[in-house]
Amino acid sequence: MKIEQLEPSDEELRVILESGFALRYARRLDEAAEIFHGMVALLPEEDVPRVALGTVEIERGRFDQAQVACEEALRHRPQSLYARVHRAEALLFQQQREEAESELHSVIAANPESPHSRTARAMLEAANLICPTSDLSIGGSNSHEG
Repeated sequence: MKIEQLEPSDEELRVILESGFALRYARRLDEAAEIFHGMVALLPEEDVPRVALGTVEIERGRFDQAQVACEEALRHRPQSLYARVHRAEALLFQQQREEAESELHSVIAANPESPHSRTARAMLEAANLICPTSDLSIGGSNSHEG
């Protein structure tokens, strides 16, 4: 049977994705990546499996590959705040702070109450630890928050 012939239910897909995340949290990164690659094949137009692969690459320290995975997710879902926040994370780790901060502020502006905005705010606060610089403040012009 080919993967294109499989038709798992939404509940089965959710459980598979959660298994991948659990493996990632357990630092079983090869197994997590395997699950997320399979999910990309099952859900080729969805952003979540691609971003999840990106987060595995972040865990591995392969920040350029994480950025590529998030950008691939954005090709399929250009408005994905999930992909945008993790792309910004990969950019921070690659010392591209200005671009990362711009993206994080944009995520917050797009939907200030979303979980992705909370993550974006936390990344802005941690930016000095991830990507130190004397030119930019961690808060930047944060007029997006109310």
